[in-house]
Amino acid sequence: MSTPHVKIRQEEARLYKELRGILEDVPEGKERERVMSRMIRQLKFAKWCRECLNPIRNSWSSAKPGKLWIWIATGALAPVVFFCAFIWVSLWVE
Repeated sequence: MSTPHVKIRQEEARLYKELRGILEDVPEGKERERVMSRMIRQLKFAKWCRECLNPIRNSWSSAKPGKLWIWIATGALAPVVFFCAFIWVSLWVE
């Protein structure tokens, strides 16, 4: 079983390898610049995702079962609460 951190590193390595292979196949010129800019955008996005999701991954890795059940129960009850609030507001307005 691999962690998300390892998966992201593998994805970055795959993108670097793909960039290297594509640049060897593409001749000089505008096409090469386009391919390079596309691959660089993908690499920057992978890095951005890793940085943004790092706090979330850390909180999930240290979560205890009780905390997870509270999150699940809150997520399950939220639509019910919003629907009840919608009904109450619609009855109050009418």
